[in-house]
Amino acid sequence: MAEEVVTTKKEEPDGYYGLKVGAILTPTFGYRVRDKASGVSDTTQSDRTGFSIPWTLFMISKEWDKTGIKVEFWGEVLKSNVLSADTQVDNGSKSNPHVFAIRRANVQKLWEVGAFQHRIIFGMQELPHMHSVWGGYYDWRYMERSPLESLAFSADPVDLGLSYLATWKSLSAHIAIVNGDGYRSLQNATNTGYDTIARLSWEHRWQESLKTGLHFLGRHGNSFGYAGNECFEGRTRCLPSDNNVSTQLQGDVRLSQDQTYAAEGNILWREYLNIGLGGMFKKKFGGTVRDALAPTQFPKQISETTGRGAYGWVGLGTSFIRLVFRGEIGNGGPNPGLRTTESNLQEPWVRLADANTLQRPTYSDKSYYVSRQVYLEYLHTENSRFGIGYIETRSYNSNGEPNKYYIDNLSNQRTASDFQSQFSTPLPPTISEYGRLDRNLFLKANLIF
Repeated sequence: MAEEVVTTKKEEPDGYYGLKVGAILTPTFGYRVRDKASGVSDTTQSDRTGFSIPWTLFMISKEWDKTGIKVEFWGEVLKSNVLSADTQVDNGSKSNPHVFAIRRANVQKLWEVGAFQHRIIFGMQELPHMHSVWGGYYDWRYMERSPLESLAFSADPVDLGLSYLATWKSLSAHIAIVNGDGYRSLQNATNTGYDTIARLSWEHRWQESLKTGLHFLGRHGNSFGYAGNECFEGRTRCLPSDNNVSTQLQGDVRLSQDQTYAAEGNILWREYLNIGLGGMFKKKFGGTVRDALAPTQFPKQISETTGRGAYGWVGLGTSFIRLVFRGEIGNGGPNPGLRTTESNLQEPWVRLADANTLQRPTYSDKSYYVSRQVYLEYLHTENSRFGIGYIETRSYNSNGEPNKYYIDNLSNQRTASDFQSQFSTPLPPTISEYGRLDRNLFLKANLIF
C-alpha cells in the first residue's frame, strides 16, 4: 500500500506533483538442515543460510488521471552473486555483498472504450506469468517464489519490453514482447531475438467473498528478430564452445528456440481458503550441428526434448493466522526448476544419430525432483505479517534413482563416478554415499508501507 506524497505548485491545485511512494521489507533468517544422514557440512554462497533481506523493494509511481499516463520505478536489493560472483570472497573486488538494481521502470497508458479497458506498458515490467502474485492469489511471495517462477516459465519474472493488456468484464488478455534474457542478465546473452508471451484469463467474483480464476499462458523463446549466425560456436548459450581450435561448430537457430505452455486454476474465499492448481509443459527444439572446417563430415543431430511439471497449494486461515501447504514436481533436478530432459527418440536411433561415432546405448532420461513446502503465517495487520516455513526437495537422477551425496574421508564432496571407480582400484574405499534430501527452515517478516 503505497503512501501518496503531495507537494504543491503556485497556481496549481494540491497534488499537482503527487507521487506514490512505498516499500516492501522482508528480513529473513534461513537455516539449512545438515545432519549425519546427508554427510554434507560445507556451505556455498547460494545456500539459504543466515540472515538476509530478499524481496526488499522501493517503489515510486506517478499517475495523471486526465491523460491516463502512469510512470513506475521500483528498485530491488539483490545479493551481488546473483548478478556476478565477483566478490572479495572469490578474489574479486566488490566489498558490498548487496547491490541496488532496477526491477520496474516503465511508462503506461490506460484508456477505456465502453466496457473494454486497455493498457500499454513500455519498459522494464513484470511478465504475464506473475499474474497470481499481483492478482492476490499467491500473496505470500515473500516466503518463496511463485510456482511458475520456480519452474522457470521465463528466465526472470521481470524483463524489458512492450506489452498490451485488455480487460472486458471477467476476461483479460496480456500480450508481451520482451528481450527474453531477464532483467538480471546482459542482453543477447542467451539469444539475439525476442520472446513473445501471452496470457488469457477468466476471473469472476461470484459474490463479495468468493473469487475464481482460470489462466492459460504461452511463451515462444527467440520467436523472431534473431540473427542467422547467432548459433555459431561460443556466441550465445545456443552452442557452447568445445575449446577445440581445429573446429568451428555451427548450429541451426532452432537450437536456441523453445516453447512453454502453462495452465492454472484458482479459488479464493476471503481469508479462509486459497487453492491453486497448475501445470507446465516446455519444449526445446532440436536441429543439426556441423563443423564448418569439415564440410564433408556428417552433421550431428540434436534431438527435440520436452519437460513437464505440476504444482498446487492450499492455504487455510482466519483473519490473523494462515497455514499453507505447497507441492511441486517437475523434470530435471537436483535443483528446482523445470528442464527439458525427455526425448521421443528410441533405440537404436540414438546410437545412429551421429554416423561418425557409434554411441553407447542411451535410454530415456528419468530425472525429476519433488519439492514440499509448509508455511505458517501470523497476519499482524493488513501490511505486516510474520511467517515460518520449511522446504524439502528430493531429486532423482536420469535412471530414476535417488540422487546422493558422495563424501570422501577428508569431508570433500565427490562425484558418483569417483565413488564407483574406487572399487576397481587396489586402493581402499575412501568415499561414502549419503541420501540427498535438501531441507531448509526459515523465519521471515514482511512489511509493506
